[in-house]
Amino acid sequence: MKDHIPSHDWKIDFYQKVWDVVRSVPAGRVITYGGIAALISPPSNITIRGYYFLAPRWVGKAISECPRDVPWHRVINSKGKISYRKSGSHILQKELLFREGVKFEENGKISLTKYGWNANKTSSNIGN
Repeated sequence: MKDHIPSHDWKIDFYQKVWDVVRSVPAGRVITYGGIAALISPPSNITIRGYYFLAPRWVGKAISECPRDVPWHRVINSKGKISYRKSGSHILQKELLFREGVKFEENGKISLTKYGWNANKTSSNIGN
C-alpha cells in the first residue's frame, strides 16, 4: 500500500490543483470529487488504478482544507448528492447552491446532466 501514498510535496501540489479546478467551476454548476480527480495527473509514484481509487478521497480532503476563495460548495458526490459532514456544512452547501440557481430533485439529488460542469469543454489544462 506504500505506493498509494504521495509525498508531502505532491500533496501540497495536488491540493493547489484541486483548488484551481474548483475555482474554475462557474456559479450554478457542480463537479464531482471524481470529476476533479480525473482532471489532475497522478503522481509518478502511484499506479493509475491506485490513483483513481484514492484520488476522490484526496479531493475531499483538499476541499475540507481549502482557502476561503474556493467555491467548495460546487463539489458534490458521484451520485449527485451533497456529502454530509458532522459540521453541518451540508446545510450551508445546499443553501449556497440554491442561491446560484441549482435545483434539487425530490430525492435530494442534483441533476449532473443539467448542472454538471465539464472542464473538458472549457479548458484542457485546468489543474495540470
